[in-house]
Amino acid sequence: MPDVHGRPLHTRSLTIVLSRESDGLWHARGDVVDLRKTGFVPMLADIQPAGVIHMMSIGLAFDIESLRIESIDVDQPFVAIEPSERTGGECCRDPAPRLLALRGETLDSRFAKRLGTTFGGVLGCSHLLTLFQLMASTLPRAVEIEKARASSEGTSHPIGFRFFRRSVFIDGHERDPASIDVGLQLSDTHTRPVPPDSGSTDRLALFHEVKALARIDRKRFRVEALRARERRRDAGTLSKSEWISRDDRVSGLVDGPLIPGMAGRIFARLGGDADVAPLRDLLLQLAPGFIQISAALMDGFFEEKPSSESTSKSAEKPMVASIGGNTNSCYMWREDGPATRASGIRTPSPSSD
Repeated sequence: MPDVHGRPLHTRSLTIVLSRESDGLWHARGDVVDLRKTGFVPMLADIQPAGVIHMMSIGLAFDIESLRIESIDVDQPFVAIEPSERTGGECCRDPAPRLLALRGETLDSRFAKRLGTTFGGVLGCSHLLTLFQLMASTLPRAVEIEKARASSEGTSHPIGFRFFRRSVFIDGHERDPASIDVGLQLSDTHTRPVPPDSGSTDRLALFHEVKALARIDRKRFRVEALRARERRRDAGTLSKSEWISRDDRVSGLVDGPLIPGMAGRIFARLGGDADVAPLRDLLLQLAPGFIQISAALMDGFFEEKPSSESTSKSAEKPMVASIGGNTNSCYMWREDGPATRASGIRTPSPSSD
């Protein structure tokens, strides 16, 4: 599988860690971080430079038998829009308390729908929603694998010890003026308890990797090319396991639009197959990750405009100026909200030329 090429634009990182909180409760923490690597974006009351632009986390305590959520906490140290006069004092943190209403829900196959009803669209924050969706897909599978390992090996992790981590990275590179390369990587790391004198790799119970490379037409928001592969290793097969191509499972997504409707097409092809669940989870990060990558392309917009011409004209501002703020995509960018009114940004549809 080829590597990404071109100027680094943006990295989105999503991580989920799992540990024992007590005999019957496990604790999960999910984090999403967006790191812009170039340029800046004019915001409503500020200039947003390169660097960390989003940093958010969700903590859950849940019952390991029923998967019932016992507690939820949310933290958002870095958000795109802070309170200001132009937003009427509103900010991206305002809808987060709605997530607390999901306490008592179960992380089952119907949870994603309940999450969307509670926190989707204008009710919530799209970044926290993306993170929680990934957690809801990740945790039941991780619990199943750990319970099977504990039963087979007859050991359990000590209270407070982290025994699972899922790491997802979405990296955007400007390949050329027409194309964006997006590298996608997922790794699930499962560990086991070992004696103090064991080798460092003896702790590795399973290391499952999925990698993909997408090329996106930046004008039409279409998938020009998509490759994928995966492999599984443990302490005894670190040097022996081969990569398995998954190109056949993703080829049907090529030549289709990235936005809108990518998630539906992914579920149609991969949604019911447990064997490729990690591949599905990774590909579902492509569209929301690409929206963040696009915001690093503002320099091209500025360079096309004469220096004396105002960049504040609403009809001329590109979609990326809103940092993924499509109308009604989240609470802050709801149609009647102060952020949308203050920005004057009209969100165009991707060109079909």
